[in-house]
Amino acid sequence: MKKLMGILAVCLLISGCGTKNEEAKPETAKTYKIGIVQHMTHPALDSAKEGFTKYLKGKGIEVEFVEKNALGDTATNDIITKQFVSDDVDLIYAIATPSALAAANATVGKDTPVVFNAVTDAVDAKLVKSNEEPGANITGVSDAAPLETQVKLIRTFLPKAKKIGMIYNIGEPNGKLQVEQVEKMAPDYGFTVVKKGISQASEITTAAQQLASSCDCIYNITDNSVVAATATITDKATNAKIPVFAAEDGQMKSGLLASDSISYEKLGEQAGAMAYDILVNGKKPSAIPVETAKETKLMINKKVAEKLQINIPDDLAKRATFIEE
Repeated sequence: MKKLMGILAVCLLISGCGTKNEEAKPETAKTYKIGIVQHMTHPALDSAKEGFTKYLKGKGIEVEFVEKNALGDTATNDIITKQFVSDDVDLIYAIATPSALAAANATVGKDTPVVFNAVTDAVDAKLVKSNEEPGANITGVSDAAPLETQVKLIRTFLPKAKKIGMIYNIGEPNGKLQVEQVEKMAPDYGFTVVKKGISQASEITTAAQQLASSCDCIYNITDNSVVAATATITDKATNAKIPVFAAEDGQMKSGLLASDSISYEKLGEQAGAMAYDILVNGKKPSAIPVETAKETKLMINKKVAEKLQINIPDDLAKRATFIEE
């Protein structure tokens, strides 16, 4: 009996130690799988991706990023987003309107949350019901440029200018919307807008040349096709001795004169914070309002100003960050 009791005591001791060790073993941290679909490659969209990934890495959570680029093709966006849903990713991050629309369509009737970025007007694109209450499984960040700020900037630089040239992709709702908005406010600042719609990138050279010969300046909107062709547009404009302004600073070294710009890296960080709230804090996308840029930054290219013999007003010089390339 004494031997039996001793054996039982040892067994209980071993069992107790085993339980204690199991309880002390740390729980394995969850690894979140995020599918990133980017409509095409250019500095603004690249920055929106970098800001997003940097933010989430800085939060100390385990994240696996699956990055795909649609190379400007709508059908490829559809293939990528459907594959993400099939792979059961925890969240889709869609950069630019075509990618966001593809993600929204791919997740209809699914629980996969979507965070978009670089979408000018999510309501107009029918991605959300309203910016305040997105509804469904999608929310994100708008890259709607402060257009009036840009028009004011042009007027300050060019007090005698009358015509602003604008190029937009007729197949991308964002571009058309921005042109319409500038057209409405332009008369208040003594401008008229001369617009050129294009359906493919190969038409931009001709459009830029036509605007350069008939306008006082060109304003590059946040249209993916236009931004990707900035160097072509500035080349035609510089040959005609007119400046090019822009809503974002990603292409300042490509010959832009100035931009009172939004930061796509900052927009990416805002989107990253949304993704964190959804994945870690359990928030529903439908309850997270669509955000816009919280600040702008004035960038001026000194070499372009000198080349075009354009004076930089003192009030702008005081708050500007200068590019010397």
